Amino acid sequence: MSQKNTIIAIFIVFVAALLLSEGEPKEYAHWNYGEDEGPKEWASLDERYHMCEEGKNQSPINIVNPVDANLFPLLFQGETKATTFVNNGHTVQVNFSNGNYLTISGKKYSLKQMHFHTPSENQINGKSFPMEVHLVHADSYNNLAVIGVMFEETNDDNITLNKLLRNLPELDEDGEKVIEEIKSDVEGYEILPENKDYYTFTGSLTTPPCTEGVKWIVMKDPVTISKSQLEDFKKSMPKNNRPIQDINARYILD
Repeated sequence: MSQKNTIIAIFIVFVAALLLSEGEPKEYAHWNYGEDEGPKEWASLDERYHMCEEGKNQSPINIVNPVDANLFPLLFQGETKATTFVNNGHTVQVNFSNGNYLTISGKKYSLKQMHFHTPSENQINGKSFPMEVHLVHADSYNNLAVIGVMFEETNDDNITLNKLLRNLPELDEDGEKVIEEIKSDVEGYEILPENKDYYTFTGSLTTPPCTEGVKWIVMKDPVTISKSQLEDFKKSMPKNNRPIQDINARYILD
């Protein structure tokens, strides 16, 4: 090969390598709920987190002054049980395979996972609760719908939570997430309250990148949790609630 062809070949390899490196997705910046990398700083940690500061329909919110809208009832289908438990350093997450579905206003969403926040992220009429669970759903176009359920402390154990606590993963010694494949008897919707009345509003993810366009459904009635169960959750995950965000021009429907 001539020197000219060699130089051309090297140049082509260099350009190809450069293009490949530019095509690789950059990892999202680390965040947490502390001071240096907490909610007030999220937008400055990664340009892709800009909605955490610039968004106008952010979650969580204080649910006040709802508008009576004669909402459609929620339809829950499926009895698929949990498959994987994850402690990702931010929350305890319970994953589900396909088989549990929420239908609202004719739109069908598949349950993907549920995770927990202590204390609650959303508030109802200014009241904060000791814990909140989010059931995250997605439709066929990956539009998200999240059901929020509040927990109220009582003297008696929540039987469904006992099923979860038997498999509650903690972080390993290096602070890395723990994923446990399990055979679980926890069904997707058994954690819901008996009364399915709800509030609904448009919001966002409550963690970076704070993506908006999420359909929020917050159950009016809380479910119970005992003091000992609450302490078990707190041992496995830190205080992990984002502060209340402005409602701005949104309507809350009930």
